[in-house]
Formats: sequence, structure tokens, C-alpha cells
Amino acid sequence: MAIFLFAKAQDPHAEIQKQAEKFHKKMESAMKDMRDEMKQTSGQEAEPGNLVQEHQKLHNNTSQKEIEFRVNRKIDQLELSINGHSTIGNMEIELLTPDGNKMASIHMKNGNYASWSRVVNVKENHSEFTGNWKFTIKTENVTGEFTLRANGN
Repeated sequence: MAIFLFAKAQDPHAEIQKQAEKFHKKMESAMKDMRDEMKQTSGQEAEPGNLVQEHQKLHNNTSQKEIEFRVNRKIDQLELSINGHSTIGNMEIELLTPDGNKMASIHMKNGNYASWSRVVNVKENHSEFTGNWKFTIKTENVTGEFTLRANGN
């Protein structure tokens, strides 16, 4: 009789756990669908405002990274800036326009500080400045930091 009661006591817990796992899977699926929908929407209709703001501190870092952002026709003016320094090592940061041209290229090496900024009137040159922009960051044994900003008005 004691074994039977023990088995009965385990059944409700197992059933609750099973239902919780089922609920968790449904929520995971729903969240994935929402993230996918948000990515599609944000990629097509980026609003004016802060498009990119990235600040990183690096310690003996060697890597390659790309940060993309989208500029659409709703943006009249684009404010861009790159700032950074390398205490030790080499760091290169480039900004590529939607057509793949380099708008900026900054190199920092062993103690260098670099700063670049520009304001672009997007409305005057829709085809040249609307689309996907890209910051590329290449580091080689670098200790330092950088800040990237793109703001649309």
C-alpha cells in the first residue's frame, strides 16, 4: 500500500513537469517568431534616432567584427563618429557605405588615439546613402577601446 501511495504522489509532479516543458516549448517557439518578425520589420523601416552606439574595451584582443545598421528614406541627416585608442597593438576601423565604398578608415597603433566624425545629408543623396551600412573592426593583440556611433535625424 505504501508503494502505491508513493507512486500516486509522483504522478502529479511528473504531469506538472510535463505540462511545464510543453508550455516552455510553445513559449520558445512564439518568442522566436516574434524575434524574426521584429528583425524583418526593423530591417525594412528603421526610424530616425540612435542607429548604432557601440563601446568596447579590449584587452590583448585579436578579432574581426562587423556591425551593420540600416538607413532608410525617413532619415534626413546621418551623424557618424568613430573614436578610439590603442595602448598596445593595432586596431583598424572602417565605415562602408551601402554601395561598399569606404567613407572612413582609421588606424590606431601602439599608443595612438584617433577620432573621426561626419554629418551626411541623406535626403539630398537618397540612392547613395540609403541601405545597409557597415563598421568593420580588426584588432591585433590590442589593448585599448573604441566607440562607434550612428545617429539618424
